[in-house]
Amino acid sequence: MKLFNWFKTKEVNMEFEEAFSDLKRMGNLVPSAKRTFELLKEFNSETTDLESDNLIAEFHKIQYASNTNSYFYFYFPIVSHILYYKPIYENELLRYLIGPNFANGTSETDEMIEMIFGAMKYKLNENQYYLTTQGKNWVENELPKLQKEVKREIDVCWKELNE
Repeated sequence: MKLFNWFKTKEVNMEFEEAFSDLKRMGNLVPSAKRTFELLKEFNSETTDLESDNLIAEFHKIQYASNTNSYFYFYFPIVSHILYYKPIYENELLRYLIGPNFANGTSETDEMIEMIFGAMKYKLNENQYYLTTQGKNWVENELPKLQKEVKREIDVCWKELNE
């Protein structure tokens, strides 16, 4: 049994390291990315509100600068993992997935959800550890229930575009 637990722990650690490898690399240059990575290591459903708020604050400080596709693919594993454990942060984090895809021309709610689901499948075909198990679960089971919230974020994008 100990050997099984050792293998299971090793697999979970490998999954985590792979899913957040870009964040870890960025942490070599950006202190908030390093802190986000470290806080994510301990993040789960038992994480206190204060600890969760600290994670979200560090996450917001990252300011990843790139094209829309890279931006989306950088934030996707982080956002889906956090929202699996703490869906209360959906209002703050969903924009990291919606905004770049809106900028690429996706502006309908169902299309946006399908696009995110398709992006997950595409990236998982490239790397089975692109998302954590929790992140995959959130995309497959929770994201489809967030039509109203996705629409809200699309509406925010339209408003910002028209200002």
